[in-house]
Amino acid sequence: MKAAMQYQNKTPEEIVCQYKMRLRTKQGLLILILLLYIIINIKGIWWSDDGMADVLLKLFILIVITFPINVWISGDFMSLNLILNQDCDPVTYVRVMRLLEKVHKRKRSAVAIRINEASGLMWSGQFSDALALAEPLRKYKLSVNYQISLLNIRFNCYRKMEDLERAMQVKHEAEVLVSSFTKASLQRTGQELLNVMDASLALWRGDHETYRRMEEARSARYTAKLQKVVSAVCLADVDIACGELKNAGIHLEYAIQEGGTLYVVEDARRMLAELTQKERMKGTGYGEGTVKI
Repeated sequence: MKAAMQYQNKTPEEIVCQYKMRLRTKQGLLILILLLYIIINIKGIWWSDDGMADVLLKLFILIVITFPINVWISGDFMSLNLILNQDCDPVTYVRVMRLLEKVHKRKRSAVAIRINEASGLMWSGQFSDALALAEPLRKYKLSVNYQISLLNIRFNCYRKMEDLERAMQVKHEAEVLVSSFTKASLQRTGQELLNVMDASLALWRGDHETYRRMEEARSARYTAKLQKVVSAVCLADVDIACGELKNAGIHLEYAIQEGGTLYVVEDARRMLAELTQKERMKGTGYGEGTVKI
């Protein structure tokens, strides 16, 4: 809980300033350790006649000591995803990623930042801008996790823009990628991506029962608030289609309360307003009808 709240009520500038201070401290520690290693090795070679075995041993010790610090630095970068996943604030997330472009100059870091920014743009409803950022990143050699993230961004954006042909093309790319996985863990991750795409297409086609079955099976594993909010809005659409209007209202109220600046919150407000208006007109509870999101 503490980790999830560390970025709340802070401006993007404050978040990046705090991040940069921690980063510089850890980088300084790495430099200090490296300088000590060099000094000790020079002393050992020139004054103590250290052999190659001694030098390699000290190099191994250096790697063992610095590895946790590098993991620590990576952990700080990954923790910024809490702004999106737990705080449900893609607007702040995008601004933070843009500020980070001035902090991380390495190509690999810059690509990771752009993928994260594209994700933030997607969740704030700026689908064209997200695609404009995501599509050129396909030319880079990416880790499997970033390939999956990029496929997810592109698929969701094309589906929301109702470009089914390109959405299906991205799904085919995902199927080819997943079929190349040999590790069980990657196969599970890849299959989860394909399941998400299948569920999204089922909802888009109006196959509500299929979507409900798939979503209820997945939702028990959700840990991020973003997942829960998006699921609530989608299930509300299914509830409305199936005449379960009371459940729809509960789902929509949860999404509005917890959804922050996610674009689905505006969808939820619109859907709830239509339900409320029909309730007033009929005076018999929430009205009937399906509202597409």
